[in-house]
Amino acid sequence: MISIRLIYIQNSKKNKSYQFEDDLIKRLNHSIKFDVKALNHKKKFSSVEELIGYEGNLISKELDHSRTTICFDKEGDMLTSKKFSEVIFNTSGQFNLVIGGTYGLSNEIKLKADRLISFSHMEFAHDLFRLMLLEQLYRGHCIKTNHPYHQNEK
Repeated sequence: MISIRLIYIQNSKKNKSYQFEDDLIKRLNHSIKFDVKALNHKKKFSSVEELIGYEGNLISKELDHSRTTICFDKEGDMLTSKKFSEVIFNTSGQFNLVIGGTYGLSNEIKLKADRLISFSHMEFAHDLFRLMLLEQLYRGHCIKTNHPYHQNEK
């Protein structure tokens, strides 16, 4: 069974997107073991670099180094849904999936990553990106199992 530890910096309180997240996780629970780790902090920092470094330390403490670490960053590789499905589902792997804070990931965390992936050149709100990631995991599972949710090319 694939095991995913989703680690992210939580910038806001729970909102309605969590209902959709929970639904997607429930749909995947039969094929993926999820551990979701939302990292909160209320600290104020005098610089963006200080904030990114602090968040990097929070993330670093949560990484399981026996797992493949994939970080999501606008500088990463852009993949099709099919290719992303292959990365995750053509293994019996264990993954850390990492989403940074408002200003992104520290260089320390990027260097610890086995892979950097970007969903777009655009930037997204964190709540929206988590939904997009979970939807792509669900879509990837549907690609792997030939479920009609994903319309394969003819």
